[in-house]
Amino acid sequence: MPKDKASRAYYVTPETFEKQLAYLKAKNYKVITSQQFYNQVKSGKNPKQKMVMLTFDDGNKDSYTNAFPLLKKYGFTGVFYINNKRLKISAKQLKEMSDNGMVIDSHTASHIDLKKENNQSVLNSEITSSKSVLEGITNRKVVSVSYPGCTFDTQVVNTAAKAGYKFGVSCGKSIDHRPGALFGLSRMHIYSDLENFKKRLSGYWVMP
Repeated sequence: MPKDKASRAYYVTPETFEKQLAYLKAKNYKVITSQQFYNQVKSGKNPKQKMVMLTFDDGNKDSYTNAFPLLKKYGFTGVFYINNKRLKISAKQLKEMSDNGMVIDSHTASHIDLKKENNQSVLNSEITSSKSVLEGITNRKVVSVSYPGCTFDTQVVNTAAKAGYKFGVSCGKSIDHRPGALFGLSRMHIYSDLENFKKRLSGYWVMP
């Protein structure tokens, strides 16, 4: 857990995280990959089983030391959005995670504010090269991109689509799976107690 209060707002303790995973297992949720999410949305059909995609941004060390072992313990996958120029997890560890069912997708190269960047060559470097580098590490396709700071605009979306990403995620106060908004999907932060987690999982937002 980070020492500063502001950063801690985006984390849960390993103990809380395990309780959340146990709840998903007990309630028969299917924890899906980014590719499975994309396939489900594009199908236009309602899933036969409750589904959830668990995402982790930034690639901090605890993604490897805490989240990865717990996900494996419960037989779940996770989608880890990685900055390839700010790696806190080694390439060897990323490959290990990928080989054990985790998804390694892009959080851009160096976590700049994409919306403030008008230079197309810089956007290409941040968005396009990140995909190539991560695919080189895992030998698997990078499916989606998470926008740093949850900010993006039309130029960013067009760059991501041209680079070959299938969707892009931001953040917000709802769970989003609209086929027409694949490059601006919102996610909910999960950092509260188990009861609040259950409500957010259902799509009902409760401010902490």
